Amino acid sequence: MSSSAQSFRLADASPLEDDLSYVWRKAMRGHQLDVASIARACDVDVAAIEALIAGQAHSDLLEKAAAVLHLCSSALRALPHYRPRVPNVHAVIGLRLPFETDTVNAWLIREEDEALLFDTGFERESARQALQPLGAADLHLFLTHDHRDHVGGIAGLSSITKKRHAMLCGHTQRIGALEIRCVDLSGHCIPSYGYVITGLSHTICVVGDALFAGSIGGCADAFTYQMALSNLRQHVMSLPDDTILLPGHGPATTVGQEKRSNPFLV
Repeated sequence: MSSSAQSFRLADASPLEDDLSYVWRKAMRGHQLDVASIARACDVDVAAIEALIAGQAHSDLLEKAAAVLHLCSSALRALPHYRPRVPNVHAVIGLRLPFETDTVNAWLIREEDEALLFDTGFERESARQALQPLGAADLHLFLTHDHRDHVGGIAGLSSITKKRHAMLCGHTQRIGALEIRCVDLSGHCIPSYGYVITGLSHTICVVGDALFAGSIGGCADAFTYQMALSNLRQHVMSLPDDTILLPGHGPATTVGQEKRSNPFLV
């Protein structure tokens, strides 16, 4: 197994996927505004906005820029110290898999005799090798979206995959004691699928790259940005606050914590 591939529990500490600079730039792209445009809107020079993006801005400027970009200023100020706390659910195991110089998550859910895997990582063999010591086989495979860091391991898992599921948004199916409902999380990628899973001690929602703890997946333009926010509010933020969210990168989080701490969604 690659030295950077590892399994982890939900409560294990993990840094956020996005720092402040990523949040600012994702919002700017989503509103189709550049640094000069934000500077004009805030009546400051470009250097002040560049300092803001680097995390060095005065609180008053942060308030102004947040208003321009429709971000929550209090969540932005708290983001460098935000670390979501999530209870362990025995049935859920995270796989942190290598992706070039970074990592990507896949999620294994085991309940009774059933094993469900959500996404496969980037490398052909890393997910299979990470699953081997866990004894996971006869997988029900689900994909959140088709970006290369989430589908690269499909071929390597063929020998231990029982069925690859292609669900339609709004449809529900049962596997053992688990009920899986597919929801539309398009925006970062079209299509993108989320999976709301009930039958465990907590409701689970696998969100792929649609949402990260304290952030969202980057969107190509204003249209897909608004689509992403609309889908997240409709299909994820409407779930109970204790619903555990499993992102494609970074730590797990919960609906309630994202309602309080995600600058895009507060």
